[in-house]
Amino acid sequence: MQLIAGQPAPEQAAHFAILAQIASDDIFSILFGSRADAVLGAMFQLSDNDNSHLHTIFLQDGEAIAGMVHAYAADVAQVQARRTAWLYMRFARWHALRALAVGIRLSPLLDFVGANLVTDDFYIAMLALYPSFRGRGYGKLLLTEAERLAHERGCTRLTLDVEAGNTVARAVYAAAGFQQIDASNEVRLGGDTIKLLRLAKLVGQGC
Repeated sequence: MQLIAGQPAPEQAAHFAILAQIASDDIFSILFGSRADAVLGAMFQLSDNDNSHLHTIFLQDGEAIAGMVHAYAADVAQVQARRTAWLYMRFARWHALRALAVGIRLSPLLDFVGANLVTDDFYIAMLALYPSFRGRGYGKLLLTEAERLAHERGCTRLTLDVEAGNTVARAVYAAAGFQQIDASNEVRLGGDTIKLLRLAKLVGQGC
């Protein structure tokens, strides 16, 4: 078992695309339809957006990728926000209008994700494991790595967003010391109601 820094390689890009959709409860699939893998994979291989390989650490178990944590300092997100949005539309191609329409409906959630981060926050945008690797403590290991990176970059607080109905993930984060500090408004999409909870913990408190 080892931690591997993200590299602009097609193999890693493919894993990132799958794990990002797992982490987002398929929001990317809703936004980009059949282009989701292509959009995420292309952005991963670039260096100037929120989905870049530069923000990703993979966990490898033997020869297999087990999961990833994707995180960055809050000031990075602020600087790259417009570039990220532009790349979404560029790589979405014929799904760009779909992404815009769905994005408008999801705007309370999308706005919430980028809000209320302070300069010294380290934001965990995505943490995901393949189903076959769950229940082994790997989520805690990836959270510990995120905290190490936060400390290395001089950040004082870890933050993340989790879907309110994801009780398994919420339990993992609570056990690691995260506490709720905010919540988004509810958004209805199809037959589902989506609400995000903002969780935080101070760096140095351990996972």
